[in-house]
Amino acid sequence: MDIDKQFWKTIYYWIRYLKFDVVSSEKEDSEVWLANKRKKQIAIFKKSEITTQEIRFDKARVLEHKHEISQFIDFEPQSVDIYYFTDTDIMPEQYNENGPLKINFKVIKNKIDLQKFMPNIFMSKLIAEDNDKKTYMFYKKKVLSTNFLDTYMQKFTPATYLLILINVFIWLCMILYLNNFSNVKLLEVGGLVHFNVVHGEWYRLITSMFLHFNFEHILMNLLSLFIFGKIVEAILGSWRMLGIYFIAGLFGNFVSLSFNTTTISVGASGAIFGLIGSIFAMMYLSKTFNRKTLGQLLIALVILIGMSLFMSNINIVAHVGGFIGGLLITLIGYYYRHNRSVFWGLIILLLILFVAMQIRIFTIKEDNIYNKLIKDDMLDGQYDNAQNLVKKTINKNYADDETYYLSGLIMATENSRSEGMTEWEKGLRLFPKSGILNYELAVANRALNDNDKALKYARKAVNVDRSNSDYVNLEKELTKTHDSKH
Repeated sequence: MDIDKQFWKTIYYWIRYLKFDVVSSEKEDSEVWLANKRKKQIAIFKKSEITTQEIRFDKARVLEHKHEISQFIDFEPQSVDIYYFTDTDIMPEQYNENGPLKINFKVIKNKIDLQKFMPNIFMSKLIAEDNDKKTYMFYKKKVLSTNFLDTYMQKFTPATYLLILINVFIWLCMILYLNNFSNVKLLEVGGLVHFNVVHGEWYRLITSMFLHFNFEHILMNLLSLFIFGKIVEAILGSWRMLGIYFIAGLFGNFVSLSFNTTTISVGASGAIFGLIGSIFAMMYLSKTFNRKTLGQLLIALVILIGMSLFMSNINIVAHVGGFIGGLLITLIGYYYRHNRSVFWGLIILLLILFVAMQIRIFTIKEDNIYNKLIKDDMLDGQYDNAQNLVKKTINKNYADDETYYLSGLIMATENSRSEGMTEWEKGLRLFPKSGILNYELAVANRALNDNDKALKYARKAVNVDRSNSDYVNLEKELTKTHDSKH
């Protein structure tokens, strides 16, 4: 067995897959200490000829300096595992300590020993790989790297990979089954729209986070998720990272709904900016990030924002909201454990912002997104698509007087004026106080020289909206014509 290579490779796997961090490297790098704060574990790796005297010395060193070790690593360990990479044939188990601080000694002489001490089958197979062409220097450099990004990027982050896979899977499904990414399709599959959410379709707050406009959009988001997701997950763990991701994404979507009423919003950007906000919160709290680290993160953030400026359909409001959400939830999680006064202050702030957004969302002027999409199709000359969307809008019970007005225009253009008038009359029976339907019927009847009927509709339109100059002028014109005849 290549002891040097397996020594550094094992340490690398402990860092990558078991979330340990290097806390000390001594004796010409022949002794490396790792720590896992969440599990309260220490793993010590030694590469040398081992004697029973050295094992007793290591045990005494840990027990006698337990307080100093706790201060140095910033937590009180519950277990210490000491791994000896050696050719020496020795049985150290008799020196194991089962007291309040558990100490376990393990000697690794060959690959069989190495596999036996792996914590799971996955790592056991990895460590025994025969086709590994990397040298011990590769693993050593990875282990001893002091670069902030390199330290966290090399760690295995399953939650980040899972989110990426889900986004890619949904993207492929959209390509295979929808074959286009029009606004109508994105609306149908769960895009975030103010009109639909206030009518009870709350699921869009989540579904919209997994939809994207085009390839450039998903590529930029997934690259950003890969970087910032790995950093947050490596520092805080998978479940906390997922919590920040979804809470920040929801917060960003609520902010978006508070300001955007006529757009369809999709994408993971709000949640990703929440991860960025979380990183900045951790930088503020830890005060251990140097200028170089801060510069690297700021450069990445500037590049991300700069790229987004050259893309269409980017929801800047959701980005800002997501950033604030990620910042707040990270601070709340920290101060829950360290300062309850600040914690409750932040909770109150979060609740105030949430209530303010709900008030804004449900009191802001409502725009029927379906009418906007119908008009867009009409402007593009896609009258068949527009008519199909009218039918879907009516079937969903989202139709209003403007929907019937647009439907009448389509029928008048594609078929005949009489069919258009029939559609407007149908709409007027459902919305008798509609100014636009009364006005259009007044105009249509005037074109048929039925001025009396036209005047009746014109007066109803004016009664609905006296500030509309078109309604008022038409009524005056028809009244003048009517009076001149009588």
